[in-house]
Amino acid sequence: MKKVLSLVAASFALVLIGNYANAQNKFGHASLEDVVSIMPDIKKADSILQKFRKDSLENALPFYLNEYKRKDSIAKSPATPAAIKQTVQNEAAQYAQILQNWDQFMQSELQRKQGEVLNPYFSKAFELINTVAKENGYTWVFKQDALLVAPETDDLLPLIAKKLGVKLPNAATPATGGAKK
Repeated sequence: MKKVLSLVAASFALVLIGNYANAQNKFGHASLEDVVSIMPDIKKADSILQKFRKDSLENALPFYLNEYKRKDSIAKSPATPAAIKQTVQNEAAQYAQILQNWDQFMQSELQRKQGEVLNPYFSKAFELINTVAKENGYTWVFKQDALLVAPETDDLLPLIAKKLGVKLPNAATPATGGAKK
């Protein structure tokens, strides 16, 4: 769905470019993911996610299993009053459901945590792209892999890396002059 929307947006943008292009337009491309990957403190986010995986998710399975067994045992005990038995059976059923769908549960928890940890980085990346585009006179910045056909554009990543004060891991060449239409 996102790719379809990106394709529609990109097509719309290309139509606009074709209709309104003039010598003042300067085109560039950037990827939020690439910008996030070069941020100096992204390793901190990676370590937070690794720690979450190790400390929370890997330790969660034994916890849920033990809680299920404990609740099930209480529910089946003849000493448990009827008023409590129904509540405990419902809780045991919830734990059983989590255990049956453990892989999905782990994946959704990891995605939730990734969103929590990485959203500020993506917001900062968007702001950086915007700032670099304005500072360097870019009127259009595309996500290159969303376009099937596009005018030649400058890669803004080297300019963003320079603004961040980091070196790119590969030998990317900085954007020059800009493709004009």
